[in-house]
Amino acid sequence: MASFIIGSILVIGGALLSILVPIRVRNKNIDIKFMKRTSIDELKDILAYNASAGLDGYRHYVELNGQADSKIINKAPFSGNDTSYFDADLYAVSEVADTSSENKDKQPVLRKIETHINNQKSSSPLILKDSQSKNIVYIDVNQQGLKIDTLKTFDKFEPQSNVANNNYFRNISYKTPSGRMLGFRMTENTIPKNQMLFVLGDAVLNGDKINILRPSDKKPFIVSVKDKTDIVRGNESSAKVALVLGILIAIAGILMMIFIK
Repeated sequence: MASFIIGSILVIGGALLSILVPIRVRNKNIDIKFMKRTSIDELKDILAYNASAGLDGYRHYVELNGQADSKIINKAPFSGNDTSYFDADLYAVSEVADTSSENKDKQPVLRKIETHINNQKSSSPLILKDSQSKNIVYIDVNQQGLKIDTLKTFDKFEPQSNVANNNYFRNISYKTPSGRMLGFRMTENTIPKNQMLFVLGDAVLNGDKINILRPSDKKPFIVSVKDKTDIVRGNESSAKVALVLGILIAIAGILMMIFIK
């Protein structure tokens, strides 16, 4: 009986996964595909016109392309590079002996483990600029629902023997993981200065300042180093994976109901 219930849950879950996710991705791609690029100057004119007509707070869903920048210096913590935006992670790397029951030889097998220590993200507004315009656009990177695509620009292992020579580790505290400490892995995902960006969101004029906000109608809210074609292609790949995974889960559920009593 239990196998039938679990199998039924797997069939239903697999069916929902293979149907709902592709539909949602398809609708998202429709929103992205049929948007037309607006220049920053054109956007400023649209927002200013609506403001002059008494429509204060008017929102305009828009696709923008431009170069990334920031008003302040955003130095990534490990590389020290000046970025428009960074998202950095630190991991402690240790080595432990695996003596699990699955090890038939009963000889310890050394396994490398990465333990997440901390994450650091820049919080200052991201700026979108255009070389042909004096106007700029501000994007609050802390907004809920914002999908930020970055570039992986730094991935380094720092051996334990070198930690004392790295100033960064003098200012952090962490719990030493079990096993023999090997060192630290440092990664940075960033948006470099002047990196070309693809942006989708609601534009709002506050005084003379253009802000990009989360759309009020669940449309895509994106800041990406990828172009439109790559974003759409990536979404389509995700939908195919969900379809195949859903089918496999449903098949597993059917087999469980048939063969497991």
